[in-house]
Amino acid sequence: MTEVAGATSTRRHATDGGAEAVSSGEMGAVAEGRGGGGGGAGGWLNQTSLFVNDWAIRIVVLCSFAAHLVLTLFAGIRRRKATGVRALVLWLAYQLGGWAGTYALGSMSLGRTTQQQQQQLAFWAPFLLLHLAGPDNITAYSLEDTVLAGRQVLTVTVQILGASYVLYKQIYNRDGGGSALLWVSVVMFAIGIAKYVERAVAIRQANLGKMRSSNKKCKLGKRSFGDVKEVGNERTLLVAHGLLHITKGAFIDHSDDENPLKSDAARSQIFGHGWEEMCRVVEMELSLMYDILYTKVAVVHTWFGYIIRLASPVVSATAFLLFWFQGKDEQRRADVLITYILMVGTIILDVRWLLRAMVSTWTYSFLNNRPDCWFHAACLSSGRWRLLRRLVLCLDPCRLLGKEPTRYRMWSGTVGQYNLLHECTHGTIGMFGSLLKKVVSDDSWMEYQYHDARGLAISSEVRELLFQQIWEQLKTAYPAATVEKTNLLSCSSLGYAGSAWKNRELDEAMNFAHAFQETILIWHIATDIFLLVSRQFASPSNSKQVQVIMALSNYMAFLVAVRPSMLPGLKLRSLYKETHKALVEILLKEGYSGSLIERKEKLADRLIEMEKEKQVQISNAPKKVAFDISLMLDYIFNAWVRILMYASVRCTLDSHAKQLACGGELTTIVWILNEHAGIFRIPGDARDETGELGT
Repeated sequence: MTEVAGATSTRRHATDGGAEAVSSGEMGAVAEGRGGGGGGAGGWLNQTSLFVNDWAIRIVVLCSFAAHLVLTLFAGIRRRKATGVRALVLWLAYQLGGWAGTYALGSMSLGRTTQQQQQQLAFWAPFLLLHLAGPDNITAYSLEDTVLAGRQVLTVTVQILGASYVLYKQIYNRDGGGSALLWVSVVMFAIGIAKYVERAVAIRQANLGKMRSSNKKCKLGKRSFGDVKEVGNERTLLVAHGLLHITKGAFIDHSDDENPLKSDAARSQIFGHGWEEMCRVVEMELSLMYDILYTKVAVVHTWFGYIIRLASPVVSATAFLLFWFQGKDEQRRADVLITYILMVGTIILDVRWLLRAMVSTWTYSFLNNRPDCWFHAACLSSGRWRLLRRLVLCLDPCRLLGKEPTRYRMWSGTVGQYNLLHECTHGTIGMFGSLLKKVVSDDSWMEYQYHDARGLAISSEVRELLFQQIWEQLKTAYPAATVEKTNLLSCSSLGYAGSAWKNRELDEAMNFAHAFQETILIWHIATDIFLLVSRQFASPSNSKQVQVIMALSNYMAFLVAVRPSMLPGLKLRSLYKETHKALVEILLKEGYSGSLIERKEKLADRLIEMEKEKQVQISNAPKKVAFDISLMLDYIFNAWVRILMYASVRCTLDSHAKQLACGGELTTIVWILNEHAGIFRIPGDARDETGELGT
């Protein structure tokens, strides 16, 4: 014991004592090896090496905690808008968290330390496991992470073994003292393993292929929402839980043999108030689907998950008290401070996750699906859950700032904008844009330029006009029918979720064609030309329709240029690039000058002349409506809505799922609207004005 204590004291003194950090024996060896002139340099290098080795793990542990905290605070931004500086910080924290935890556990397992240091490192190891497990509001950063779930299982196993070895070394080498600290480490270690395994299970369950295979064995759960008593967005969210099986079934192309039209009351409740209420439900369903794919919801809201969340704050608080009363005379002040930071932060976060789980609508859905469980009567029937939710939501920062707490589940309403004529005629980009374009990938630059910088936040007027037209198209494709008739005609009678059959009625009603990306570019250029040459004839009554047409045209061109994966067919960017190149050549050949608007108008005039000369085809629009502005706008608007709907229902399922992690997409909302309309049908007397679901 005397020798061990002496060695420990020497090592601590070596770290804290500056020039005296290197022992006389080491200094002598350096002097003999380097000579008189090299002794000073060798001693400085030796001191630096000792300092780095001594503090590297401590710095990495703090980085791991900082990354965990950043993920907790900013992970939710991806649900609405995964762009900007916060998104970059979130990505860096996600990468740093995984690296820091792995590096620290490896150093602890393989490093040579004294017994006292080993006790401290063994106490930090469980916290590193907690950080590697991540917060409850993020598991996978992208859909590809769920595909690599098998690799994740191997990584979890190796890191748990590394942490176990660190703890084993403390148990094996201890001299009989520090038993309280040892038991604290063991208890925290058990919680760390449980949460880390929980994360691996959540990632595995979020895999779409895994969902498809598992749902062949068991049907998707359907929950009733007839007893929902809340109002406003609260009620809409609970109704979305009741209909989530439709959205989940759409994402995994699941087949369901049951006919959902047996409940006419449910159909009337869903569609009886027009497009606006249904859009709110669909947006919240997509937000819930985001939870399943990119957070721990699938494992948190189970009996095991609830037990872990109840036990974690108790265990963390117990560990804090044990460490508080543990003797710290032989520990560094820096180590004690780091330990307190880790423990206090863990306790606060554990309490946060417990409250979040208790008042989550996922808990309501979990208990509502188990009416025979005594928790259902104790929490839901008695009204205690609603009371607890109101109390906790009163403390929500959104409520304190005057915002609706459930609004974060709504789509941001921003769509990307790309205009070919503008790109051909505008000047050079600024200095900041030039620098950014050089340091980031082309895809990232395009996203920043045409979504973050130039994205359009859809106004309420534009939104109303757009979705009203979509609603009318869905009425045409899916008219209300009796149950008997629908059983014969609808896809429900044949196992409703075969994706090719589900969209058959919509295809027939819309008369969709092929060569889709080319169609978009032709209509995009033709629309721009028409709007430019007809500006002088337009009336104020058509201004809203013109705004919607421009927004849709630029949005679909944005999908072609920036997000081709959100369109059916091959992901080809060459078509728009060649079109852009051809337009630039025409502009350069003519030698146009002047303002941006003048150049666009001259380019439009030249394209019209070329159309007349039969050198290029600009539009297939019927000539009989060419001189009636209102009729032509109606025709163009209807065409763009049809194009939008085709892109929505023909996009791949994986592309829709990937985009949920990037703030969502307008085409995804239209797709899920179509899924609901195809199942429930739309009553002919569905009201178009705003209203609440049910009475």
